[in-house]
Amino acid sequence: MRNFLECLVNSFVNCLRNRLLSHHVLLAVACLLYTVFGAWVFRLLEGEHLKETKSKHLNLIDKNSILYADALWNLINNPPQRLNERELSEEELIKDILEGTREHFENYVDTVYSAHKSVRHGFEENPPTWDFKNSLFFTATMLTSIGYGYVCPTTFYGRLFGVLYCLIAKFFTEFVFFLHYKFWAIWGNLRDFFRSRSNIPGQNSNENSGELIGENDDEQSFLERVRLVRFPPFIAFTLVIAYGFLAALIIQKQYEIKWTYLESLYFTFISILTVGRLWRLPSPSRKYVSRSGSGYL
Repeated sequence: MRNFLECLVNSFVNCLRNRLLSHHVLLAVACLLYTVFGAWVFRLLEGEHLKETKSKHLNLIDKNSILYADALWNLINNPPQRLNERELSEEELIKDILEGTREHFENYVDTVYSAHKSVRHGFEENPPTWDFKNSLFFTATMLTSIGYGYVCPTTFYGRLFGVLYCLIAKFFTEFVFFLHYKFWAIWGNLRDFFRSRSNIPGQNSNENSGELIGENDDEQSFLERVRLVRFPPFIAFTLVIAYGFLAALIIQKQYEIKWTYLESLYFTFISILTVGRLWRLPSPSRKYVSRSGSGYL
């Protein structure tokens, strides 16, 4: 009896260990750890920079608003001599004041526009930050190629890490999803097969002759049939890299000459990887670039 219990316990432990250490479970855990790792790195690279950038722009907005208010106040209290020589209508007076404060007003508007462009959503109520929650959400949507979120990398190293992270994540997650899909497809076919055999005992039905997996087939033979084209992954990866570098060079040299090559490279690879987290887009007058570029990529 004791030997029987020991055998039963050992069988249960071995079964549990094989299940927990199966490649499907390990890949799922690796995918989760990769997401957490990316969130930690993005938070480290972008968190403090976002706070410093926002603080700098707020100080510039305050400074330019004070300069504009002072210029307007000085013009009202100390009008030019020409305004005292003759009476002006209300419209002429307003026009003269606008002309006298135009430079300060334009500087203030440019500062506000630059702040909202640099720190998107950063001046709203409860603005998003690079905390761990938002960083984890950012990396999770990058892994799934959804491209949804309110924060995006703005530093050089953050953007560089984003490209490298996506290059690995794209193939990694597709491989994980393929294995899980294969696992559940095989399991479903086997379940249907044994269910049909149990419903009609003793009968070898040919109704399911079109099944992907036959009675005497194993998983390896199934994979041999569905793998129609065998292309070395390293060559495919190299072609994608070269393709992105070439597209970035064409876009930067022929269409968006104001971009640096790094900006064009970021635009190209983020578009290829279908992530779509772009801090820079083609100018409005060149909408056809983004449309034709999307088809090209």
